[in-house]
Amino acid sequence: MMRQCHVATFLVSQIVAELNPAYPGCMDRNVVLRNAGAHAIFVDVSPYGSTGCWESDCTNSDKFHSRDPGVCARACLLIEECTHWSFGPQDDRTSCFLRKSNAGWEAADGFVSATKACAPPDLPNAWLAFSTAYMDALTACDAGVSPDCPDMARALTTWRFAIAALQRATRGILEPDAYKYIQQVADDTEAFVRQMSHENFPVIAANNRMVFDTLQGWLRQQPKGQASPDDFSLPAPLHGKLCGPSSCFE
Repeated sequence: MMRQCHVATFLVSQIVAELNPAYPGCMDRNVVLRNAGAHAIFVDVSPYGSTGCWESDCTNSDKFHSRDPGVCARACLLIEECTHWSFGPQDDRTSCFLRKSNAGWEAADGFVSATKACAPPDLPNAWLAFSTAYMDALTACDAGVSPDCPDMARALTTWRFAIAALQRATRGILEPDAYKYIQQVADDTEAFVRQMSHENFPVIAANNRMVFDTLQGWLRQQPKGQASPDDFSLPAPLHGKLCGPSSCFE
């Protein structure tokens, strides 16, 4: 009787897996979800792309250029308003389109579309924050701009990415009196981005590093993810590189 139950459970799990395949098998191929003036969401997509946005404004757009559908899937997963996404060619490049329904369904060669749930494996926020903050390319910038850290803008984009991941990892877990220090370095870094100077860059980096060093032990103990060099849906820091000037997925 026990063996029969195990067999039945196995068959059910196989059927569920076939009906709900994992990414990328969950994507609908040669399908696009059009806006049709009703189905797009206009949100800040600048963390995921810096070109190909609506009226060239990536802080209020339903689309952005991307080279991998996994980036589109990750964006939709983290953007609350997004329920569906499409990825395919536009203007000689590939773009991501974020939607609030699948009502704009059309057949279209070269496109893939999916629901919010269809995405690559999640990236644990604590692991993402730790991996970004302590990679060699960013620690080389702790002393400021130098031959080992020639691009301050890219370093700051990377710090912003690490801090945002740290905020997601600790929100609701740290006591408010402790979390306020994370919020403070987030605010200070954002303010510095608007008026950068080589002279004050090491100060910003040192303050950020101090917060991460304080939480380093806790971050090390949190669940870890996996980073494959062949996974182009991953942000640049998980490939050991600084982010781009505006986005970590470009």
